[in-house]
Amino acid sequence: MSKIIFNGATHQITLVDSSGNNISTWAAYNNVDSHATLTHIQNGTYIFQDRVHPHRHHSATADTTDGPYGMYGIFRFSVPNHPGIGLHSGRAHARHAPGPQHATMGCIRTSDDAIAAVIKMASTSPLTTIQVIGNTGRAAQAATKRNHHQSLQGRHYG
Repeated sequence: MSKIIFNGATHQITLVDSSGNNISTWAAYNNVDSHATLTHIQNGTYIFQDRVHPHRHHSATADTTDGPYGMYGIFRFSVPNHPGIGLHSGRAHARHAPGPQHATMGCIRTSDDAIAAVIKMASTSPLTTIQVIGNTGRAAQAATKRNHHQSLQGRHYG
């Protein structure tokens, strides 16, 4: 069984195989929009709901590098009182803070390359958990304030 480690201080996710080996690391952020129902994902270990395949949303903007969840969908994990939180890509060419830095409604955003690698690993070694470390409220609040200020200037996140 494989797992993900998200480090909010370094803004990286690491894919870890069933033997505990670090497979690769990619940029990832938990930049939360000020309209979201949580400010950031608390440090802790969360269980993946989508263990082998990401959840896919079917809409006109789904399944594109610029869609809200990127090319491959979202690997959801259980955050108490916040359904639908997960790991995904998307917004690769957004006008403001493109790619992993683009704000979400609470999720961790990374790149399509990272999600593709997670999918490949999960197909033979299902995901078990995501461990969130170094994701302090202070850093998340600073990102949220920055995102709110920019949304007041007419920019959209999601």
